[in-house]
Amino acid sequence: INAEYGGLGHSFLKHIERCKSLLYVVDMVNEEHPPADTISVLERELRAFNPELPGRVVGIIANKIDLVSGPEPIIELARQFPNLSVAPVSALHSRNTSAIRALIEPFKTHRPLEDDQCSINS
Repeated sequence: INAEYGGLGHSFLKHIERCKSLLYVVDMVNEEHPPADTISVLERELRAFNPELPGRVVGIIANKIDLVSGPEPIIELARQFPNLSVAPVSALHSRNTSAIRALIEPFKTHRPLEDDQCSINS
């Protein structure tokens, strides 16, 4: 597994392999790892583990918008990844969290998870 950003970890990747839909969560103000670079690395890691996983990504949660000056970084992120919806949020201030619900609502299943599906270590 790619360790460029710390790596996702084999057990985590095995866990998300069972997910039908995935979201990228990116830090919009991390200068060391810009959002588009982070997404590219995540996509490479997912593809290296299972070539089908990147196709399950349905959107991007762009976090820390409270620290972003203006809409330009969000617009640029959406331009760079036109096939993914972008939900700009501030988790710290609970701003625009309804955008996350809007992203996942079409993909929710109402089937209860089995206990073994809820553990990363299984």
